[in-house]
Amino acid sequence: MSADVCAVSPGGDRVGSAANQGGSSAIPGLLLHLLSSASPRSVGAGEFLSVLAVRRYLGEPSGEAGPGAAPCYLYDVTVTDGNCRLRCHLSPRLNQLVQRNCVRAGCGIRITRCSLVYEEKRLNRCFLQIEALELGATEHHPQVDTSAPGCAPLRTLASTQRGRVLLATMLSATPVKGGRTHYLPLWNNTDPSGPEWNSSKHSPASEEQLDAACGFISLQHLARTWRTRVDLPHLLVRVMYKSRLRYYGRPSTKVDFPYQAYLEVADQSGMMPVVLWNSLCREWYQSLHVGAVLLLHRYSVKQGYQQRTWATHCDSQVKSFRFVEICLNPREPRTEIQIVPNKQVKAEWRLPDIKYNFITRVELDKMPDPYTCDIIGVVTFVGRCQRRRKEEGSEDFYLYRWVHAVDGSTQQPFILELFATSQPETFQQIHPMTYLVCTQMRVVREFGVLYLTTSNESQIYISGQHKGQPYTQDPKVQAFIQWVKGQHEKQLLKKSVIGGYYSFPPAPSLFQDYCKNLNDEAVLTSASDLKKVIASLHYREHRRIALQATIAAVRYIGLTELVGQGTDHVQNARDISGPSLKEDNASSQLSSEPVQSGERPEKDLNRPAERLQTAPTKAQRRCQSPVLNHYALRRRYPLRNSQKTDNSKGQTSRMSRKKFPDASGVLMRRKQASRSRAELLKRKASDRVPDDAVNAEGFSQVAEETVAANKVSDEDARTEETEMDSTSRCTWESTLWPEIKEHLSVHLQFGQLLSESVPRTFDYKHRDFLMQQCNLQPAEYKTDAVTSNMDLGRFGPACDHGYYSVTIVGINHQVAIDVVFRPSMKSHEGICTLGHPMESHDNRLASILASGYICDEQSTSGNREGSASASPDHIVRTAADLDNLHVICIMDLCHHGGDNSEAILNKIYRVTA
Repeated sequence: MSADVCAVSPGGDRVGSAANQGGSSAIPGLLLHLLSSASPRSVGAGEFLSVLAVRRYLGEPSGEAGPGAAPCYLYDVTVTDGNCRLRCHLSPRLNQLVQRNCVRAGCGIRITRCSLVYEEKRLNRCFLQIEALELGATEHHPQVDTSAPGCAPLRTLASTQRGRVLLATMLSATPVKGGRTHYLPLWNNTDPSGPEWNSSKHSPASEEQLDAACGFISLQHLARTWRTRVDLPHLLVRVMYKSRLRYYGRPSTKVDFPYQAYLEVADQSGMMPVVLWNSLCREWYQSLHVGAVLLLHRYSVKQGYQQRTWATHCDSQVKSFRFVEICLNPREPRTEIQIVPNKQVKAEWRLPDIKYNFITRVELDKMPDPYTCDIIGVVTFVGRCQRRRKEEGSEDFYLYRWVHAVDGSTQQPFILELFATSQPETFQQIHPMTYLVCTQMRVVREFGVLYLTTSNESQIYISGQHKGQPYTQDPKVQAFIQWVKGQHEKQLLKKSVIGGYYSFPPAPSLFQDYCKNLNDEAVLTSASDLKKVIASLHYREHRRIALQATIAAVRYIGLTELVGQGTDHVQNARDISGPSLKEDNASSQLSSEPVQSGERPEKDLNRPAERLQTAPTKAQRRCQSPVLNHYALRRRYPLRNSQKTDNSKGQTSRMSRKKFPDASGVLMRRKQASRSRAELLKRKASDRVPDDAVNAEGFSQVAEETVAANKVSDEDARTEETEMDSTSRCTWESTLWPEIKEHLSVHLQFGQLLSESVPRTFDYKHRDFLMQQCNLQPAEYKTDAVTSNMDLGRFGPACDHGYYSVTIVGINHQVAIDVVFRPSMKSHEGICTLGHPMESHDNRLASILASGYICDEQSTSGNREGSASASPDHIVRTAADLDNLHVICIMDLCHHGGDNSEAILNKIYRVTA
C-alpha cells in the first residue's frame, strides 16, 4: 500500500507523503497536515482506505425544527489504511451514500476533501469530517486485525493541544458529533446495537439475598395499597411476556438512552405490567427472558398507561392488574434487579407457569381475525430482509421478512410476516430447515388471504434456542417433535427456498379494495414523479405504487444454462449489473474509474443514481459445489442478458431492443450444453459408490443420476428447435409505441431481472452465504463473515420459467418505464402461489397481468384449444388485447444498494368508464 497522501488545497499547496509528515501510513500523515495547517480544510488522502464500520446516531435539533420534528440521523465512518484506524464524521450532504448502501463496511473509499471541525457548543471537542470522497469500483477486504488497538500509530498527535483533543475524540466510544452517548442500529431503531448492550454481567440472586429479602408483597396487595406506601417491599415475580424495544428519541430529547420496554410479570395473586426505562434497557433487556424469575426492589408504581398494545393471556385463571404499572428506573431511585436461578426457585412461591396457545396449520383456517396464537414449524422459505418506511419523508423504517413454515398437519404452510422483535441474532439466523417457534402471533384475514403477523409482544426462537424454554412441554410441541422424527430431511430440503422477490399479501381483485387502506393522496403516483420516487428509495426499502398507464410493449425472456465443456464449471450467461435510473445516453457511467461523490454536492444529491453508479463486475467462471445428493441434482438457470443500452436520438431516452441471437448459434450452443450436461451427470454417477446410496423407495442413487443424465439429453433434444423458433416470436409492441417513443421525455429501464430478485433453492452446506445475501448489510466489517469467490448465480432458481419485460407508458405519453413481470404457475407448488386465492382463466396476457399467475393446461377445465396454452409464445400473441388499453399498474419497488433498484409489475386493473 502506498504511503502517499495526495490532495490539492484551495491555495494550491500539495500535501506530502505520510512518511515525510512523521507518520508511517496515510492516516497519520493526513492528520498531521490538518493539525499543522493554519486553515485545516480541503485536504484528502491519496490512496484508498477500507471502511471498517458505519455507525448511525440521532442528529442535533435544528433551529427551525419544533419539539415534535421528525428525527434526522448522522453517520460516523471508521476507516483503515492497514496500519491504524480512524473514526470520521460523514458530512450530512453525503448521508445518501450510506442510505443507499454505497458507503458500507468492507468497501473502499478515497477521501478527496476533509476538514478538522471543532464543536462550538462543547469544550475540547474536534473531529475529522469527510466532505467529499470517491467510491472504489471493487470490494475491499482490509488486511488489518480489527481487534487490535487502532489508534496506536497516532500517539504522536499528543504532542500538541489540538492533537490531544482530536485523539481524545477518536478514542471515545460515543458519537463524534452532537454530544450523543450511544449509536443506533444502522437500519432500524428496534434492535439493540453495540457492545454496551451485552457488556453487563449480572450476578444471580444468592440464597442469602433471598432470605434477607423477607416480606415479599403480592401484586394484588400492591395494586390496592401502592398509593399509601412510602417504602415498597421486595417483589418476587416471573416474566410472562416481553415487548420489543421502543426508541423514543427526538432531536430535542435530553435523555441519554431514550429506550423503553415493558414486561408483564406475575405471582400467585395476579399479573401486572412492568416498564423498563432508559439505560436499564441497555443493561437488562437482553437478560430478562420470558420465564425468568426476578427479585425487584426500589421500584416505583404509578397509574397504568392504557394506550399500548397488550399480550393476549393464555391463562384465564391469572387475574390482571393493568390499571397500575411498575416502573424500573435507572435513578431516583435506581431499581435493584436480580435474576433468581431456576434451581433456587421454590415451589412454595407458587409462581404461575407460562401457558401457550399453540395451534396447527389446519386449525388456523378456522381462526378469526385478529386471533392471537403461537406456532411451531419447520421453515421451508425465508425471504430477504426488507424495510418499510414508517411515514412519508421519514428516515425511520420497520424491518421485516416473510417466512413459510410447515407442521405436518396439512401441506399448506404457515405464512408469517415477521417484523424485527429486538432479537437481531435470531432474526438474521432464520433459514430453511430450522425449527421455528413464534409466540403472540396475530391472525390477518383480508380479501381471501390468510397469514400471521408478529405483535409487539412476539418472541421468536430457532434451532439451538429451544432447550429449557417453557413451551417445550406443550402437547402440540411434543406432537410436532414426533412428526419431525418421521420426516426425511432430503424431502424437506427439496422444497426449501431462500431469498428473491416475494410479494405478499397479493393485491386484491378490485381496485376499490386496494384503495381502502390508503390515503387519497397516496393511491396514485404520477408518471412524472416516478423517477424521483425510485431515486428516493433507501437500501432494501420496499414500496408499492399505483400508476395510470398503458402497456406499450411486452417481451418474454427465458432463463438458460451454460455448462463448461468437459469441466465442472457453471457460468452466468450475462454480467449481472442492475438497472438504474440512468438514461440511455449516459452509457459513459459504466466506467472502471472510481466514482466521485461530494465534490459538487448539490448536483450529486439531485442525481444520485448517475453519480453513485459503481462499475459492473464481469461474471467469473466458478467451480461448482461438490457432488450433491440426488435431491439437489437439478438444472440451474443463470440469468441471460436481456437488453442493452444504446444512445437515443436528441434528448429522449429510449429502450434499446436487443435482437434475439442467430437461430443457428442458439441451436449449436444448446446442443453443446446438452451434451455437456449429460456427460457431467453420467461421470458423476459412475464415480459414486452405490453400496449405501439407496433412497427410501429402494432405487440406487447411481441409477437415478444415470436416468437423469439421459432424461436431460432427450428433453433438450426435443425442445431445442421449438425454443429456437418461439423466442423470435415472444415479443409484442403496441401500434402506437413507435410514435410514442419518439416523443418521450424520460424512459426508465428496469426490465432486467436482478439476481437478487430470483428465489433460490436452498443449499444447507452454504447456508451462511445464502443468509448473508438475504440479510441486511452489517454495520461492521468482520473477517469471519466474508465468503470468497461465491455469488448467487451458482444456486439454481426455485422456479425455472422466465419472465416478461413490460414497457409501461404514462397516460400523458411523456414517461415510460420497463419493468419485470414474472408470473407464477397456478399448479406449481412454489412459494409464489401458496396462500393466493386462484381461479382458472384463459391464459391471455391481459388475464395473466390481472391475476399474477398462469394456468397450465390441466387447470383450465380440460380446455384443449390453443387459447388455453401456457407457452410464452401463445401468451405474448394475445397481448393485442392490451393495445391502447387504460390500466392501473401496481408495481413493487425495492432498492438493493448502490445503483440497483428493482421494479416489478405486480398486477394491473382495467379502468372502466
